[in-house]
Amino acid sequence: DGYDLVEVYGWEPRVSVVPTWTVAPSQTKALTDVRSAAFDPATSAVLQSDPGITASPPIVAPFSASFPSATYLEFDPEHIRLDVTAANPSIVVVRNSYDAGWSATVDGHPAPVLPTDYLMQGVPVGPGHHIINLTYRDAAVINGLKASAAAWGALLAAFLGALLIELRATRRSKRTASDPANGSALE
Repeated sequence: DGYDLVEVYGWEPRVSVVPTWTVAPSQTKALTDVRSAAFDPATSAVLQSDPGITASPPIVAPFSASFPSATYLEFDPEHIRLDVTAANPSIVVVRNSYDAGWSATVDGHPAPVLPTDYLMQGVPVGPGHHIINLTYRDAAVINGLKASAAAWGALLAAFLGALLIELRATRRSKRTASDPANGSALE
């Protein structure tokens, strides 16, 4: 149907831990850097803002701890959990499209989600084992839900107000119809 399936050799996993990074001064420079033949997404990341941590020389550690690891668990497209081990301060590169609606916690504490490798997500972590939770909240959807709730609330208030007015009018007409002083009592 006009499509070709192409196998890409040397692809990176959905999430990885990289111990080195650079900060590009602009989006254009970030794109230029990741398109460079010298760029290796397995070992480095290109960020578009300061991660708030400083890279350090590799720590000599036991063989099993010297390799970073990361696992990706998606509960649904808006809730992701990453189980990460890093030997050094690192950037956890998540190969999902970056959007300002993403927020992260590292071990239960808020952490930045940074534009990484031009269009991916990155979360800075220190050395050690970490649980990262990524959550997506679209402000437009939340504002739409708030506006809908306000509209439904106003509609309910109008309905209840009309019902109350109708009940009062019915009671008033019954009282007037049965008041002997009015001369209109039914016999």
